[in-house]
Amino acid sequence: MAVTIGLAEAKANFSRVTAEVNRTGTPVTVLRNNKPWVVIAPVERDAVDVAVDFMDEYAQVFEELAK
Repeated sequence: MAVTIGLAEAKANFSRVTAEVNRTGTPVTVLRNNKPWVVIAPVERDAVDVAVDFMDEYAQVFEELAK
């Protein structure tokens, strides 16, 4: 599903918009004068980044399992 917002909304809610893009992974197209102008998209992460985040998130669980 394509997500689009106007430039004024993007400027007024930039932090919220970027947080949502990062959370969902869904790019947002910003319209200027009702025409696509820029796209806000999450940075592509490689498998190592995902694995490190997973290990950090569940470090306590892994410590308990190691006992």
